[in-house]
Amino acid sequence: MVLLKEQLMRNIWSSWAGYAVRIVISFLFVPFITSVLGDARYGVWVIAFQTINYFMLLDLGLEKALVRFVSKHLGKNDFLRINRTLNTTFGLYLIAGSIIIVGAWLTATFLFDYFQIGDPALAAEGKSVLIIIGLFSGFRFYLLPFTAGLVGFQRSDVSNALHMIEEIVRAAVLVWLLLNGYGMVALALAILIVSVARQLVAIIFLKRLHPQTALGLSHFDKPTAKELFTYSRITFGITVAWLVIFNTDTVLLGLLSSAALAGVYAPGAQLLLHLRNAVNVVATPLTAAISQLEAEGKHEAIQRLYLKGLRYTSYLSFFMAVGVILYARPFVALWLEPEFAEAAEVMRILAVSGAFFIPQIIGNAVLFATDRHGLLLRVLVLEAALKIILSLILIQKYGLIGMAFAAAVPQLLLYVSLYPVMLGRALNISTATIMLTSLRSGLMAMFATLPVVVIVRQLLPPTNWPWFFANLAIVLVPAAAGAYFVLEPADRARVRAFLNR
Repeated sequence: MVLLKEQLMRNIWSSWAGYAVRIVISFLFVPFITSVLGDARYGVWVIAFQTINYFMLLDLGLEKALVRFVSKHLGKNDFLRINRTLNTTFGLYLIAGSIIIVGAWLTATFLFDYFQIGDPALAAEGKSVLIIIGLFSGFRFYLLPFTAGLVGFQRSDVSNALHMIEEIVRAAVLVWLLLNGYGMVALALAILIVSVARQLVAIIFLKRLHPQTALGLSHFDKPTAKELFTYSRITFGITVAWLVIFNTDTVLLGLLSSAALAGVYAPGAQLLLHLRNAVNVVATPLTAAISQLEAEGKHEAIQRLYLKGLRYTSYLSFFMAVGVILYARPFVALWLEPEFAEAAEVMRILAVSGAFFIPQIIGNAVLFATDRHGLLLRVLVLEAALKIILSLILIQKYGLIGMAFAAAVPQLLLYVSLYPVMLGRALNISTATIMLTSLRSGLMAMFATLPVVVIVRQLLPPTNWPWFFANLAIVLVPAAAGAYFVLEPADRARVRAFLNR
């Protein structure tokens, strides 16, 4: 148990390090690419990526099933079943990846013209990008069983390190290409090449860490495929719902309004997506750890781990929401060109619902790890349905602000009502305990930071980057102090010991 905790903490810290790298890269790269491409071309770029995301449905939930069963069999040190799991998913992904490549070409050839893109040359460039991104997604599927296998082996730290290197190299290559006048097609090719290189290196690491693993189709097994699909059929439904919830905003704007409006919306939604990922990167290694705990029959440890994660992530999410709501406008004014000003309002609207939704990602990890993810599917279906209905109503009247409300309102309604009740019953924890745990941490974050933010903004208006970062530095002091008191006694002791060293 001690070793598992130590590895879990390494996985979590490496996940946050990777998240920090992505935040810094996005902070620097998004204003650059939007200024070079402009709102219309950037809108086409975003639409191409969100379109290809629909082909991720062919994952059929197998990636989460892979992590679940590799970590479960690892808890019993059963490498025969681990190899069957890896090789069976490899065979299935060979089929899925090939379908993605062909499907991307068909979509670009016959369906892409339905987007509201006025310039025929820009539309043709978008089609080429879509085909290349299809190749990127197909190759990702081919190699995914062995790259995702690192997570199942509790080595998210290695996986995260490779992802960080990929992010840095990819950003550097894209900047060089843009500075030298290359277009979106060259950018897409660069993404493809860098991604495949990272996946090949991950496979080499897996073989060195666990020489017992067999790579290929030698252990393809029909009973294992049935086991994977039994678990993943629910995960597939969840994947569909998540695609609707998180990957339809710019597509809907592109179809119902314009590609330019989709381009303005994207940076605001992307920032909130990064905030969500701040917690999601913790949930990924947490799923593997909880799955191993369940295999060992340690159910009380799972309850404690969930409540602890909820407590900490609630503090983080409310703190981030306060920051986004109060600093979005000056941030966007400094960060992006004037035509992207409305992205700030998108951020503020999504931050409100995100404060309540983001902490429940920890609950999602528990449900996936304990085979109770069918409960999550029910909530997500409701959220997706409400979002589509509201989008069709609000986009026509209010444009991208309507899209933001269509995304935020269902989250706010469901994650303060139905979700805590459902999760409490699944884990045998009272709903009141879940809600009070989250609310206490969230209020602590607000009380620790909100008064300071209001005062600092008056004394040091964030009208330039030095003053903006000075604001953030000052606000982090009370935020860190508040976080210290949210920590459990054992974690406070670790912090004190670290500071003493």
